[in-house]
Amino acid sequence: MKYTANILIALVAAAAFTACGNAAIQAPDTSSAPVSSAVSSAASLAVSSESVQPLSAENPLAGAASMPESKIAVTDAAIYRGVVEDFAVNDKGQTVLMMRRAEGSGYAPRMNFALTESTSYNFDEISIANGAFLEIYYGSNVTQNTSETPVEAEAVAINDLGVEDLVNYNGTLVEVSPDPDKDGAGQLLLDPINPNGMQYVFNYDSSTQFHLDFDTLKPGDQLNVLHSAASTRSLPPQSAAFEVAPYTAPEANELPLPAAPGPDAAATEIATA
Repeated sequence: MKYTANILIALVAAAAFTACGNAAIQAPDTSSAPVSSAVSSAASLAVSSESVQPLSAENPLAGAASMPESKIAVTDAAIYRGVVEDFAVNDKGQTVLMMRRAEGSGYAPRMNFALTESTSYNFDEISIANGAFLEIYYGSNVTQNTSETPVEAEAVAINDLGVEDLVNYNGTLVEVSPDPDKDGAGQLLLDPINPNGMQYVFNYDSSTQFHLDFDTLKPGDQLNVLHSAASTRSLPPQSAAFEVAPYTAPEANELPLPAAPGPDAAATEIATA
């Protein structure tokens, strides 16, 4: 009897082990998998209407045009986005930010902004330095000393946008892929205008601001995209588009100056003279 009981126990244990093994090798149910994991899968590499992934709370790109909640917005004020190139002090003793426009944007090539006691910030203003990429709201009271100098305005509010290269993209449109399940949503596939850049996919939805006629978009159009700093690790990477506008080529004086030749280059020049 004891021998029979041992056999029964062994059989039950073997059955349990077999059941566990079968469960371990079954494919996981991905029907409820977060979109954040789906967009980085191999299936997301093909950009088409079938590969458009809906945005959700689990997706790091959720709310394609949802700017950070801490961002300050000012109604009835003009806006400028650009990079701080230098600082100055005006006749009123105010600190002035000397800025050039975001690369590829349609803002004035250069503008100066005076910081006042009433200027609002969404960050610690002490951290402003050369190279900062900022969004500035300003009023209608602007001045210009001469036609050769940039316009100066008083900054009403300033938002820190992070690093320009991580949130400002210029590219040539390859394909528009509308989301078949969500009106006003989809993806834009762009090739970089910068030869050192990479192809990108931008998710858009009904709250993405298009500063152009969306219905006339076609492959070959050059676009400037303000987007989230968050991107997927897929190839090509994906990010959420906040604003899309026509690309504006930089003027000659906006281009970075060529690097000065180093001592090795000078030595080579002398040796070959």
